[in-house]
Amino acid sequence: MASRAGGTDRISTKTKLAADLVVLGRVLVKAREARGLKQSEVAQRLGLPASYLSKVEKGTRRLDVIELVRIAEAMECDPAEIMREVQKELRGLCRVQG
Repeated sequence: MASRAGGTDRISTKTKLAADLVVLGRVLVKAREARGLKQSEVAQRLGLPASYLSKVEKGTRRLDVIELVRIAEAMECDPAEIMREVQKELRGLCRVQG
Protein backbone atom coordinates (compact mmCIF):
# COMPACT_ATOMS: atom_id res chain seq x y z
CA MET A 1 0.00 0.00 0.00
CA ALA A 2 1.35 3.43 -0.94
CA SER A 3 1.99 6.00 1.74
CA ARG A 4 -0.13 9.14 1.67
CA ALA A 5 2.94 11.26 2.38
CA GLY A 6 4.69 10.16 -0.80
CA GLY A 7 7.86 8.23 -1.43
CA THR A 8 11.29 8.70 0.04
CA ASP A 9 12.41 10.42 -3.16
CA ARG A 10 9.82 13.15 -2.70
CA ILE A 11 11.32 16.65 -2.35
CA SER A 12 9.40 19.28 -0.40
CA THR A 13 8.32 22.47 -2.11
CA LYS A 14 10.32 24.46 0.45
CA THR A 15 13.47 22.56 -0.55
CA LYS A 16 12.78 23.10 -4.25
CA LEU A 17 12.33 26.84 -3.67
CA ALA A 18 15.15 27.37 -1.16
CA ALA A 19 17.38 29.39 -3.51
CA ASP A 20 14.43 31.43 -4.74
CA LEU A 21 13.36 32.25 -1.19
CA VAL A 22 16.88 33.53 -0.47
CA VAL A 23 16.62 35.78 -3.52
CA LEU A 24 13.27 37.13 -2.34
CA GLY A 25 14.74 37.78 1.10
CA ARG A 26 17.73 39.60 -0.37
CA VAL A 27 15.44 41.83 -2.47
CA LEU A 28 13.33 42.65 0.59
CA VAL A 29 16.44 43.54 2.60
CA LYS A 30 17.61 45.89 -0.17
CA ALA A 31 14.20 47.55 -0.34
CA ARG A 32 13.98 47.94 3.44
CA GLU A 33 17.51 49.31 3.78
CA ALA A 34 16.99 51.70 0.84
CA ARG A 35 14.20 53.26 2.87
CA GLY A 36 16.34 53.45 6.00
CA LEU A 37 14.12 51.05 7.92
CA LYS A 38 15.10 48.47 10.53
CA GLN A 39 13.56 45.01 10.66
CA SER A 40 11.97 45.90 13.98
CA GLU A 41 10.30 48.98 12.49
CA VAL A 42 8.77 47.03 9.61
CA ALA A 43 7.71 44.21 11.93
CA GLN A 44 6.05 46.73 14.24
CA ARG A 45 4.14 48.22 11.31
CA LEU A 46 2.99 44.69 10.44
CA GLY A 47 2.06 43.93 14.03
CA LEU A 48 4.33 40.88 13.96
CA PRO A 49 7.50 39.86 15.80
CA ALA A 50 10.83 40.88 14.26
CA SER A 51 11.71 37.15 14.08
CA TYR A 52 9.01 36.76 11.40
CA LEU A 53 10.67 39.32 9.14
CA SER A 54 14.10 37.91 9.94
CA LYS A 55 13.04 34.47 8.69
CA VAL A 56 11.56 35.98 5.55
CA GLU A 57 14.74 37.95 4.83
CA LYS A 58 16.93 34.88 5.42
CA GLY A 59 14.80 32.86 3.03
CA THR A 60 13.74 30.33 5.65
CA ARG A 61 10.06 31.27 5.60
CA ARG A 62 7.77 31.11 2.58
CA LEU A 63 5.42 33.97 1.84
CA ASP A 64 2.08 34.05 0.16
CA VAL A 65 1.14 36.94 -2.10
CA ILE A 66 -0.89 38.74 0.56
CA GLU A 67 2.02 38.63 3.02
CA LEU A 68 4.36 40.03 0.36
CA VAL A 69 1.94 42.87 -0.40
CA ARG A 70 1.62 43.71 3.30
CA ILE A 71 5.40 43.71 3.81
CA ALA A 72 5.87 45.96 0.77
CA GLU A 73 3.20 48.35 2.03
CA ALA A 74 4.79 48.40 5.50
CA MET A 75 8.03 49.48 3.79
CA GLU A 76 6.10 51.98 1.66
CA CYS A 77 7.14 50.41 -1.60
CA ASP A 78 5.36 49.01 -4.61
CA PRO A 79 4.88 45.22 -4.39
CA ALA A 80 5.11 45.04 -8.18
CA GLU A 81 8.56 46.67 -8.08
CA ILE A 82 9.71 44.09 -5.53
CA MET A 83 8.45 41.32 -7.80
CA ARG A 84 10.25 42.83 -10.82
CA GLU A 85 13.50 42.84 -8.81
CA VAL A 86 12.95 39.24 -7.71
CA GLN A 87 12.24 38.22 -11.29
CA LYS A 88 15.38 40.00 -12.52
CA GLU A 89 17.56 38.28 -9.90
CA LEU A 90 16.00 34.87 -10.56
CA ARG A 91 16.74 35.23 -14.28
CA GLY A 92 20.37 35.95 -13.39
CA LEU A 93 20.40 32.94 -11.05
CA CYS A 94 19.08 30.70 -13.84
CA ARG A 95 21.83 31.86 -16.21
CA VAL A 96 24.51 31.15 -13.61
CA GLN A 97 23.12 27.69 -12.74
CA GLY A 98 22.14 26.72 -16.30
